[in-house]
Amino acid sequence: MDLPTPYAQQDDEESTPSAMKSRIESRDKWRGRWTKLAVNTPSRLLRYSLSITLLVIIVFSSTTLDQTLLDASRIVWALSVISFIPPSIAATYARMTAKDRLELRKKGFSLRESYVGVERILNQLDENKLTERTRLSAAIIGLILSSTMASNTLQTDLSLTLLGVTALMAVVVLLATISVERQKTMEMGKTPLLRLHNPSLFDTIADPLLVDLVYAHLDPETSSKWNDWMETISLNVRRNQKSEHAVETVLRSIYFTMTDKMDLGERRRICTQVLNMPAVERLESQDEFFNFEELESFLLHVVERKPGIFRLLSRTIQRAGRLRSSEDWTLDADLPPRATHGESDLFVLASPGKSSAAPFEIDIITVEGEPETQVIRLPPIDRVERPGRAEGSEDWQMFNSVIDRSHVLWIGMAWNKSGHEGRSVQVNLLSENLTTVKSQVLWTIMEDGDGLLVSTVRKSLKEVYSMITRSIIR
Repeated sequence: MDLPTPYAQQDDEESTPSAMKSRIESRDKWRGRWTKLAVNTPSRLLRYSLSITLLVIIVFSSTTLDQTLLDASRIVWALSVISFIPPSIAATYARMTAKDRLELRKKGFSLRESYVGVERILNQLDENKLTERTRLSAAIIGLILSSTMASNTLQTDLSLTLLGVTALMAVVVLLATISVERQKTMEMGKTPLLRLHNPSLFDTIADPLLVDLVYAHLDPETSSKWNDWMETISLNVRRNQKSEHAVETVLRSIYFTMTDKMDLGERRRICTQVLNMPAVERLESQDEFFNFEELESFLLHVVERKPGIFRLLSRTIQRAGRLRSSEDWTLDADLPPRATHGESDLFVLASPGKSSAAPFEIDIITVEGEPETQVIRLPPIDRVERPGRAEGSEDWQMFNSVIDRSHVLWIGMAWNKSGHEGRSVQVNLLSENLTTVKSQVLWTIMEDGDGLLVSTVRKSLKEVYSMITRSIIR
């Protein structure tokens, strides 16, 4: 007799109840409606304008004690409450929809149990919802206080105290608006959670490069579908390749069409060299979840989040064109000019001389950062030529040659100190006998919180509020 498993595995391909799917679809439909109403440009500009206008009116009311300005503030408070309701409802629906999607069970397992990043997405949506409710609550309190003061003169101690509290609510509304209007929301397409995911776990050596980059940036729901798709496409790969190497060639061809270096006909020809015709036709179909259009959106997402790796590849390809016959070792690295919250991503591209077939080493020294020293032992370069990569235009061949004959490292960096001081990182390339062949020093500037501009605005608002409270006390 078979014993029950703690995961309640079933024989059905899909064990998710249809009622739950219907509930998710219903909630997602309402989320989409409220999100469209809340995130369009006119609505955002209106909320910014109202938040700034509120603070200006309160400041002038405090300095002039003008009853007319106070009456005008009631209208602005009422408009603010109305304009803050749609994004608050959208944030609530987003949290519910994301929780439902990530709790879907397939073959007895939920995404929450199997994939990293689920709790981070839910926590971020919780913060978004809390910030929205804080802004809406502050606007409601401000409306009530301004209505209360309208029936009294501004000369009494009670009215002046209420005016100070109203000024505080106006500052809270503006700070919350600056924060909430820059937050990431759920998308409307096939991958609504994609923009909410930040890579937390990834391989140090990105191999295959684009496959590892894309997979690291997928949200848990899409990651689950990606794994199933990779298993399916492995049955359609030509010439005894692994599925990840075939998909890597496909992604590179898509990247070339994105940069207008390859037309669609050439892309199709290259893809047919690594996949059979039915698989290529499915990639061209709009009905498939993973098709050319969706894979291009994933690559655009990676370019947006990690532009450093593509800057690094572009520089290396240009250098390879000038030094085509060189036997020199290659080392290049990219570190973003600013490290938000003291965190950043370092990308390193290293390749040995053409005559070297031994392991080599990369040493990374992070000044006042963590980890302070990293020693990465790299295996010899696999010089096997993959199908579809050695034919075509000169740019296509050089692009593949640079990637296939190099190791690309993706390394997370962190610094303990905040502020806006500069930090340096040294990258050393050592040969098999531990002789330093090349070395490079990179710099980045610490950027705390929301950046220099928002930090300056926040400090200025605090000074304004202090000035208002001092004038009221006097």
